[in-house]
Amino acid sequence: IKAATTHYDVAQSDAVKKALPALAHLASLIGDPAVRHRGTIGGSLANNDPAADYPAAVLALSATIKTNKRSIAADEFFKGLFSTALADGEIITAVSFPVVAKAGYAKFPHPASRFALTGVFVAKTPGGDVRVAATGASQSGVMRVGAIEAALKANWSAGAIDGVKISADGLLSDIHGSSDYRANLIKVMAQRAVQAAG
Repeated sequence: IKAATTHYDVAQSDAVKKALPALAHLASLIGDPAVRHRGTIGGSLANNDPAADYPAAVLALSATIKTNKRSIAADEFFKGLFSTALADGEIITAVSFPVVAKAGYAKFPHPASRFALTGVFVAKTPGGDVRVAATGASQSGVMRVGAIEAALKANWSAGAIDGVKISADGLLSDIHGSSDYRANLIKVMAQRAVQAAG
C-alpha cells in the first residue's frame, strides 16, 4: 500500500478487502469521514500516535515499512510514543503486508476522538504462528501481547483467552480509564478480534 493512500481508500479497496479484510475494517474505524478522506497510512505510521489503529495491524501482521532509503521490519520500526526508526530526511513510501490465514481487529474507541482507548489486532499465519498487538493501552505505544499469542497458538478461540492474565504494569492510566481497565480491555478486545477473524 503506497504511503499516501488515504484511510478511506484502504477501507474501500477491493484488493485489501480480499487479501486482508481485517485491515480494511480497521481503516473504516479511523476517525470520522473527514479524517478518513485526508489522513494517510504513511502519515499515521510516521506519527506513531500511541492510540493510532494502523500500528497494531503493522506489528501484528509483521509488515514491512518501505522508505526512500530502506525497508524496516515492523518489530524494528516502533520506538515508543511518537517515535520511530525513521532517520532525518527519511520518508515512508509504502507498507508491505503479508497475507495471513486469519486476522481480526477490535477496538474500544474514545467517544470524542475515535482513537483507540484500546485496540487489539490478532493474526495467524498459514504456518500457525500467532501475533497479537495492542494499541492505546501501553505507556510505550503499540505493543505485542505475548500471553495472548501463546494462548491463541495453542487454541485459536476467544475462549482460549479467558484464563489469560494481563498485567497493568506499564499501561496508561488517565481520566478515560485506569491501567487495570485497559488491561481488561486488551483481553476483551482480543476476544472480539478473534471472533471477527473466525
